[in-house]
Amino acid sequence: MPDYPIRFGFQIDVVPENCPSQIIFGLAARDPANSGSAKTYGFAVRIDLENREIWDVLNGAGLVGWVEHPLGLAGYTDEEPLLLGWEIELHGHNLIPKLQIADQQWLYPTIHCPDATTMEAVVGWEGEWENGTRGFVMHPALWREHLPVPQSKEPKASADEPVAAA
Repeated sequence: MPDYPIRFGFQIDVVPENCPSQIIFGLAARDPANSGSAKTYGFAVRIDLENREIWDVLNGAGLVGWVEHPLGLAGYTDEEPLLLGWEIELHGHNLIPKLQIADQQWLYPTIHCPDATTMEAVVGWEGEWENGTRGFVMHPALWREHLPVPQSKEPKASADEPVAAA
């Protein structure tokens, strides 16, 4: 992770009728300080397509929400797939996540990340599925951008300039 503010993310599209019933989707890292028994941290959810539930799998947050569409899961097709996305902002040592499923967004609690780390994009499934990720993941994308550094709104007086007192 760099020492300046960035925003990065990972997203995929899926068509629920062409997917396993439960998808795991996230960005995760391992704590390098504990290489023997490395602790995984980051952000990941399990999407239960049968019940349309979204469950947290890394941070103990439980049920996050539901996949909603007026037509149910049949509303997502090859032409209009279901978007799954993570957007993370890094400010200092804090990772600030936002989950997007279709047109809904959920904010997650911030994670403190004291050391430089590399996050990995994760897509998988629970249960039986013989086709692999090529059978259901469409349009995978990773991205990263610099965020503007906030500037002070008050101009600083130089040592030569007189400063007016109120």
